[in-house]
Amino acid sequence: MNTLNYFKKWAALAALVSMFGIATSSAQETPPHHKAVKKAEKTVKDNTTLTKETAKQSARKESTAANTEANKAVKSAEKAKSDATKTKELTKQSAKKESTAAKTEANKAVKSAEKAKSDAAKTKELTKQTVKKENEISKVEADKALKASDKAKSNTSVSTVKMKNSASAAKKSATDKLSSEKYNGHAVYIGPEGGKYYINSNGNKTYIPRN
Repeated sequence: MNTLNYFKKWAALAALVSMFGIATSSAQETPPHHKAVKKAEKTVKDNTTLTKETAKQSARKESTAANTEANKAVKSAEKAKSDATKTKELTKQSAKKESTAAKTEANKAVKSAEKAKSDAAKTKELTKQTVKKENEISKVEADKALKASDKAKSNTSVSTVKMKNSASAAKKSATDKLSSEKYNGHAVYIGPEGGKYYINSNGNKTYIPRN
């Protein structure tokens, strides 16, 4: 670019010299100067042509260099675009893999939670059944204990009644006379009116029929 400006300056200077020469030639009518003016014009013309050609070559070189740089820039941009596309695709694939892995882990977590819930429900049901059976067993045992208690109480009442009756009979028999007779293995008593009796297993008097 500096070389082109340089030649442009020389072309302008040559043009000024040419114009100056033409004006001088017109002002002077003497023939000897006419040749000098033509020579000067030819020199200026040659210099102008040389300057134009040099500027043209310089411009061509600069254009070629600019095209080369532009091509390099285009290739660099295309490479950057290609690299960006590859990076985007790799990122997309990586994100897809990570998403798939996350989804798999989420499914595992859901299945694990469902299994835990199912196990908890089974455990709860087993515990409920066990408690129910234990309650039933406890109820049966309680009923047995209650029946045994009632039976023991009944037996105690019967024994008490027997003992009371026996005591009452013994008390009443105290005024009666004990004979030496036996009736069905029981001692025979004689009452105040001469009746005979014995004390049965319930503690009551059982009179012996008279013959």
